[in-house]
Amino acid sequence: MASIEAASYDRTWVEIDSLLEQAVQEMKSQRAKYKLRKMTGPKADKMRALMKYTRAKAVVDTLRWTIGVRGQISPLDEPLKT
Repeated sequence: MASIEAASYDRTWVEIDSLLEQAVQEMKSQRAKYKLRKMTGPKADKMRALMKYTRAKAVVDTLRWTIGVRGQISPLDEPLKT
C-alpha cells in the first residue's frame, strides 16, 4: 500500500486566488481558440485547443472545489458530457 505524504501548505490566499484567475483566463482563451479553429482551422489545431481548454477547466474546477466554492461539485463526481 502506497503511503500518502502529508501536505505542506505554504501558499497564501492571494497566490491561490491569482492562480485561479490565471486558470480561468486560460480556460476562456482556449475556449475562444477552439471555437475559432472549429470554424476556420485544421482539425489538429482544433483538437489541441479543445484539449488545452479541458485541462484548464479541470484546474479551475479542482481549485474551486478545494477552496470550498459553494455549489462546486467534486471534479471526480462531475458527469461526463457526451
